[in-house]
Amino acid sequence: MYANASHEYRADIAGLRAVAVLPILLFHAGLGALGGGFVGVDVFFVISGFLITRIIVRDLGSDRFSIMEFYRRRVARIFPALALVLTATLIAGAALMLPREARDLGMSSVAAAAFVSNFHFMLTTDYFGGAAEYKPLLHTWSLAVEEQFYVFYPILVLAVWKWARRWLTAIIGALCLASFGLALVVGQIAPEAAFYMFPTRAWELGVGALVALGAAPSGLRDRVKHALAMVGLALIVIGVLTIRPDALFPAPSALLPVMGAALLIAYGQTGPTAALLSWRPMVWVGDISYSLYLWHWPIITLYRLQTGVELDGVETVALVVASIIAAALTRVALEEPARRRLAALPRLPVVFGGVAALAAVAGASWASSERPVRLRPAPAEVERLASVVDYRQTPDYARQFRRGVCFWGTGDGRRYDPGCLEAAPGRENWVVFGDSHAAQYWRALQEYWPQRHVIQATASGCRPLLETEGAALCTDLADHVFRDVLRPERTAGVVFAGQWREDEVPELVRTVREVRRRGLAVVVIGPTVEYDGDFPLILARATLMGEADVPSHRRLARRRDLDAAMRATFSEIDATYVSAWQAECPEDRCTLLDDKGLPLHFDYGHLTLDGARMMVRRFGSQLP
Repeated sequence: MYANASHEYRADIAGLRAVAVLPILLFHAGLGALGGGFVGVDVFFVISGFLITRIIVRDLGSDRFSIMEFYRRRVARIFPALALVLTATLIAGAALMLPREARDLGMSSVAAAAFVSNFHFMLTTDYFGGAAEYKPLLHTWSLAVEEQFYVFYPILVLAVWKWARRWLTAIIGALCLASFGLALVVGQIAPEAAFYMFPTRAWELGVGALVALGAAPSGLRDRVKHALAMVGLALIVIGVLTIRPDALFPAPSALLPVMGAALLIAYGQTGPTAALLSWRPMVWVGDISYSLYLWHWPIITLYRLQTGVELDGVETVALVVASIIAAALTRVALEEPARRRLAALPRLPVVFGGVAALAAVAGASWASSERPVRLRPAPAEVERLASVVDYRQTPDYARQFRRGVCFWGTGDGRRYDPGCLEAAPGRENWVVFGDSHAAQYWRALQEYWPQRHVIQATASGCRPLLETEGAALCTDLADHVFRDVLRPERTAGVVFAGQWREDEVPELVRTVREVRRRGLAVVVIGPTVEYDGDFPLILARATLMGEADVPSHRRLARRRDLDAAMRATFSEIDATYVSAWQAECPEDRCTLLDDKGLPLHFDYGHLTLDGARMMVRRFGSQLP
């Protein structure tokens, strides 16, 4: 993403950087039409693999390759702007964030400065989840991947060059295939790891390396080269327009932008694509692309912290312009002067000085995570409300969801425990069936129905439908429940709940009718109230600012509209429909706190245990 070769400058590659960074910027700024804009990172990876390999092989071929010189170039290219953005983001966080948010920012800044933020965010943040919109340094995961590449790759190439030079291309190709295969496997069982980790991303950098090593067929006619370059550009555009966050990624979906970038680099030096990519505005955007990538996400997320995720057209334009201005100023005032000056200094002082500078930033980040600094102190009540965002670390969460026991996610390492689905002899058995929005009710329903045994059939992201979709965990669980559990000799009834989508309602209707045909009672719980961000932080910030109406502005009206549509649909079906929205928001006056005065939801929409108990009590006589 950030490799830069001072020799053999290619304007078309600078323009290709613009093709990579602009979809990322627009996607993050809320332009929904570019739903696959995040694949710009994959284009950057290919560019980096190509340029870095070209630099190393060129220097090895002239017997002047130096590991220390390689690292000096990387320090001069990467460290100054990164140190600036991390420092500025920490300062902005102290002014705009709640103490709890500033603490998280400090930890992510430590990870970014140490180039391990891909590990940090793999363990803490779903890149496509709602919480990601408020992580100002989430985008640094890709820097970590590239820096890990920079550490290991030159040593590998140097060793192969010395001992098996003629096999270099074959070895890089074999490693690419191994990495791609690993990404395919890991993507099925641990998609977060596949998305963030270097071993599952290495093949993308490796494809660029193969182009640099001459693996792409040469000697083609100009017409063929131009056509292949056009195909490459088309593949990137198709990827940006069609790939969605729920795709299997990076393998195989990233093949579109990766192969597209490879074709453009291999065959796009001349012809129509070269004319487009070498256009001066494209080259200019490409030249500021590193700083633009660094600045855009902190600017967008810190703005969203104050206003919410949803952006209108004016806000999108303003954020894009602000990001470009920040990038251009950084390029002129810091990046270019730093590279010139550091090029004139000895290698060791540059490398160790750069490391020391980032270490200082990491130290300040660590200090801010341990004792968050806020320019305006937050009252204890604000921190008490915000603390509920950490609900997943509490005993109540474990008791409520039984994560890893009877509620399984794709990252939990093994398949669903069949013991969770056993009926209790001599008792009336009911099943709570669905995703996390079903799991949130299990404990509260078991307490509300002490005379019954409530079976928990829940898995993350798995809707309880006859024709279900998703990971093998979802399809296997659904097959087992519909085949073996929802039978009248074992079960009296079922509670269907989930984070319903509008397009799922017809299949849910078909599912309910089939279960009723079997003679089981059916309850459908409608969509939970959801917010544009983590509700405890929304409520805490509203309390801090004295703006009581903020939560209502951040409530997602589309969930209310879906509830109304589902109520109308299920009024004509022989099943009980329970409106979670009406229970929480009678006459559109929504309950915000539970009986203990704490937020009802611990994230964008999941209920706490006390919140679920309150809702189940309000369901009351509607339940059979």
